[in-house]
Amino acid sequence: MSQHSPQPSPDGSASEPENRPTPPPARPRRSVGAILWFIWMVGMWLAFFAVLFADQLDEIWSSIRDLPLIAEIVLWIAFLPWMLGMAVWTSSWDTWIRLVLVVTFAVGWTVVSIPRRTSKAKPR
Repeated sequence: MSQHSPQPSPDGSASEPENRPTPPPARPRRSVGAILWFIWMVGMWLAFFAVLFADQLDEIWSSIRDLPLIAEIVLWIAFLPWMLGMAVWTSSWDTWIRLVLVVTFAVGWTVVSIPRRTSKAKPR
C-alpha cells in the first residue's frame, strides 16, 4: 500500500490533497433500440385496434391464411403478438373472452417492452 505525500501547491508549499465530494453515480440510460422497440410495439397495437374497429381484421386474417405456408410462418415469427391477437379475435369464442385475451396480449407485450434503464458493466 502506498501513502500519498502532500503535493506541492503552485506557490511551492506543500498542501494536503483536497477532499472533494464524489459526484453521484451517473444514471443508467435507456438505449435507443429499446425506445424504438417500445414505440414500434405501441404503434402496432394502435394499428391493430384501428383495423379491428374498422372491421377489417377478418379480411387481413384471411389474406394471411391464404399465403404459402412458409410466408405465413415468417409472419407468425415476425409479428407474433399481433398474429396471436388476430387468431384469437377471428376465432368463434365468445366476444368477451376474445376481448379479454386481445387486451391482455396488448397490455402484456407493451408492459414487457417498456424500456428499462441499463447500467454499464462495472470493470473488475
